Amino acid sequence: MVWFTVQLDDKPGSLARMAAALGERGINITAIVGIAEDTEGALMLSTNDATGTRAAFDGLKLAFEEHDPEESLTLDDMSRATGLTDRDMSAGS
Repeated sequence: MVWFTVQLDDKPGSLARMAAALGERGINITAIVGIAEDTEGALMLSTNDATGTRAAFDGLKLAFEEHDPEESLTLDDMSRATGLTDRDMSAGS
């Protein structure tokens, strides 16, 4: 399993376009986590087909990072991926 981190455009339908591109290739999202603050955010997901996921993201020209599933991923990792700081993350609390 590979974890992917993507930053989606702050536009209606961005998440739907990404999910549709995966679905059209028969790719199942097996895990998903997201964080957002105002217009910044990131989505981390794993799928049943890492190679197909890369192709789908490339087809959408969607920038992504890959993470080794053996690594311990934390909220701090997602914060760094989005540029959100701990202060930004706790502002809504």
